[in-house]
Amino acid sequence: MLRQYGYLLIFVVTLFEGESVLIIAAILAHQGMLNIELSVLSAFLGSTLGDQLFFHLARQEGYEFAKKFKYVFNALPRAERLVKKHGTYIVLFSRYIYGLRTALVVMCGLAKMPAVKFTILNIVAALFWAVSYGFLGYFFSEAIGSVAGLNKIELVVAVAVAVLAVIYWIVRNANTKPMIDEPKQEE
Repeated sequence: MLRQYGYLLIFVVTLFEGESVLIIAAILAHQGMLNIELSVLSAFLGSTLGDQLFFHLARQEGYEFAKKFKYVFNALPRAERLVKKHGTYIVLFSRYIYGLRTALVVMCGLAKMPAVKFTILNIVAALFWAVSYGFLGYFFSEAIGSVAGLNKIELVVAVAVAVLAVIYWIVRNANTKPMIDEPKQEE
């Protein structure tokens, strides 16, 4: 089942978020359960398409689109500052800025960045992101397996549990801290 639907799953998940699924896919590829090149390609395509969709929807619908996603809307002030400070080059680094990735893409759409420019930068960024995370996970799996002496299934389970624990910690902490500074009340 994993061999039949694994690449489709990678594609679908990376439409919205992708680091954890790509790293898990890379570990599975190292174990021979998936192909690393097809995993990276699936993540690249999903990530590229997802950001393209968010960009164009924000560009067409404006702030009404952003309001549909509370976490994105709350992060827009920070995203706007980064877009103003770094210009179009922020697209190249947005995938590495946790908590702002989607908001930065939406802000580029709201700022009416030229679509061709965004598309070129998005493709370059997605390619670099997919290759770096994919092969990082692949070689991480190799290193952990050789050091710990774990067999395939033990390694996959251990890494999956570790990734899920990190995701849980991030989500738990992200929900307890405001994304934007609250206005100070005058006394």
